[in-house]
Amino acid sequence: MEINATILISAISFLVFIFIMNKILYQPVLDIMEKRKNYIESNKNQAQAHKRKAEDLISDKNSKIADAQRKSRDIVAAKSDALKEEKNKVLNDAKTNAAAFFNTEKQNLVHQKEETAANMKFDVADIANRLTTKLMGEGIAFEPLNEQEVEEVMKKNV
Repeated sequence: MEINATILISAISFLVFIFIMNKILYQPVLDIMEKRKNYIESNKNQAQAHKRKAEDLISDKNSKIADAQRKSRDIVAAKSDALKEEKNKVLNDAKTNAAAFFNTEKQNLVHQKEETAANMKFDVADIANRLTTKLMGEGIAFEPLNEQEVEEVMKKNV
């Protein structure tokens, strides 16, 4: 095998071609690939930072919502207790007023009953004496009813 100048020139031209291709084509492509890799890495890091920030915001939002719900439950419970107390107070006042009213009316009715009974004693005694006079006649003497007898008869019939 002979090494002639053609092989040597072909090898040198191949090395020059590789050097030129490296400078003109491969190096810019490698630079573009490196820039793309850096760009993707940068975007990935930013996305992770945004994701952590979003998770922090969501966590903060959830804690604020939970706090607001707890406060609202406390407010509702306090208002409910206050309304129950007020309702019980109003009911107790109404019961007391109703009991007082009924006691007063009961006493009034008892008083009216006693007055009516007292008035009726005289009327019943008078009517009984008149009926006895009409039935027995005017000239017949009889003992008129007294209050105690009328009272006994009224107690039996009432």
